[in-house]
Amino acid sequence: MLKQIKNITLILVLSYFSSISAAELKPVEMPILSGVGGNFSAVDADGKDIEFNDYNGKVIVIAFGYTNCADICPFTLGYLKSLYSKLSLEEQQRVRIIFVTIDPKYDTPGHLKSFIGHFNEDFIGLSGTQEQIDYIVSLYQAQYNKLSSVTVLTDYVRRVNPKEDTDKSEDKTSLYSHTVTLYLIDKDGFTRSLEYTGTPKDEFVTKIRVLIDE
Repeated sequence: MLKQIKNITLILVLSYFSSISAAELKPVEMPILSGVGGNFSAVDADGKDIEFNDYNGKVIVIAFGYTNCADICPFTLGYLKSLYSKLSLEEQQRVRIIFVTIDPKYDTPGHLKSFIGHFNEDFIGLSGTQEQIDYIVSLYQAQYNKLSSVTVLTDYVRRVNPKEDTDKSEDKTSLYSHTVTLYLIDKDGFTRSLEYTGTPKDEFVTKIRVLIDE
């Protein structure tokens, strides 16, 4: 009887592996996406001037957004926090998650650092002049648009954290629509894949690991 159980178990195991499709066994292919990305200058959340090439040697995930975003930005950063947690500590050392604000006038380095730190202190926030931000947006073929010329009090916007040392009666913001693409970039600074918060995390992590191992 025990021998029969073992035989049945073996058959089930073999049947499982034989059911894996050729597509699932196919290596992940991520060709360079020509015309998407490139080097740029910005200001990090510590107020330091940086060049994107400073991060060469790391696998990068870039997201665009702003701290007063009512929904998609917190959701995206929550997704990235969960994604990042799936990596080992060693893998995390070889990866950088970067959030580029499209509203640098409001998102000063200090405020951006507080906002990013709410999700993960390892994440990097980038700001700068409006000209710098617009150049970065153009490099990645991203977009953003102000929804109205009228500013609103931030108390009326569902936010992760308030801006410190600001009079609430004067703390106003503009609202934007913006690209929600997540850009996966290899250790040489080339964009290799476009992802979204709808990408299954295990699939995204697999792509990150492929680039880590290249």
